Amino acid sequence: PLAEKRGVTLTAEGDGIMTGSDALIYRLVFNLAENAIKYNMEEGWVRVTLDADHKFFYLKVQDSGIGIPEDVQDRIFERFYRVDKARSRETGGSGLGLAITRNVVLMHKGAIKLSSKEGEGSTFTLRIPLNYIA
Repeated sequence: PLAEKRGVTLTAEGDGIMTGSDALIYRLVFNLAENAIKYNMEEGWVRVTLDADHKFFYLKVQDSGIGIPEDVQDRIFERFYRVDKARSRETGGSGLGLAITRNVVLMHKGAIKLSSKEGEGSTFTLRIPLNYIA
């Protein structure tokens, strides 16, 4: 509903299936997708891609959004950290979503990486060993 309201096209690609703690995995995907929609341009896009190889499960969430300034990218996984405090009322949230996401990834012995440029969007890529999600 949030994507539709903002005119953001949301697509999912891939044929991977991820298992693990259903509630935690749901929260992880939900947090990344919701942020990608919230911090996007009107009529933008969000792409969620699932993939796996013989060792790892991969999830990538890409968007055409506002991007994250390079000088704060190393802080975005901190609890309660907000890139733009002035937008807090407009976008809602408490600054916990990415901290929770990172913790879920770490609980599954995985890693999460951010690639972002202001005005061009962001890509969150995570990798989790298959033996921790079986």
